[in-house]
Amino acid sequence: MAENREIELISVLNEQERILDSMLKEQDKIHECVVNRLWNGLEQYVLNVNELGNEFSKVDQFREKIASVSEDVYFAPEVKDVFLRVKSKLSKSKIENDALAKYVGATKQFITEVMDDCIAQQRNDVYTSGGAMRRNYGSSIVINASV
Repeated sequence: MAENREIELISVLNEQERILDSMLKEQDKIHECVVNRLWNGLEQYVLNVNELGNEFSKVDQFREKIASVSEDVYFAPEVKDVFLRVKSKLSKSKIENDALAKYVGATKQFITEVMDDCIAQQRNDVYTSGGAMRRNYGSSIVINASV
């Protein structure tokens, strides 16, 4: 019975490793897009990572179900190596996600500050002496999109 559980767990861990390998490749593509400012393919790579993350979560539920009987199964020699590889790749993926999140957060803050400086944020209505409403701020902004 325990041997069957080990074989089943190894199979699930191998599937998780396959998913993580694909996810790391997509994260490398995202990193490349951000570094080289190639925004066209970025959205698709992010969607791919999200899909892979969902797939990983589904497979992880099976892993938890198998290991719920006894966590000692992770210490079996055949399981331990695969489990450590999966944990290592999972940590690497998390580091990549954290780095991207910090970059996006910093970029968002920078853009917000620039936009606040460029566009007056006057929210009060201003009226002329004749009673007509007047805008004291630009109704649009054009940003140079050249690379």
